[in-house]
Amino acid sequence: MHVSDTIDCNGLSPAPTLLRIMQALVGREDTDLPLNVLVGSQCNCEHLAVSLGQLADDVHLASDARQFATIN
Repeated sequence: MHVSDTIDCNGLSPAPTLLRIMQALVGREDTDLPLNVLVGSQCNCEHLAVSLGQLADDVHLASDARQFATIN
């Protein structure tokens, strides 16, 4: 995993988190997916995934960066 494969949205409210994810996905090649997104422990990941719609499959949400090592 490269650092650029992860964006840090920890501490952001849901709307800016969704916006940052959408911006990071624009123009991204399928080979550069999934996009790892670090969110705060209070983030409602299920609600965020619903908001992402079909793009939710292109994103891995986690509240601890160590979780990405077990996913990839």
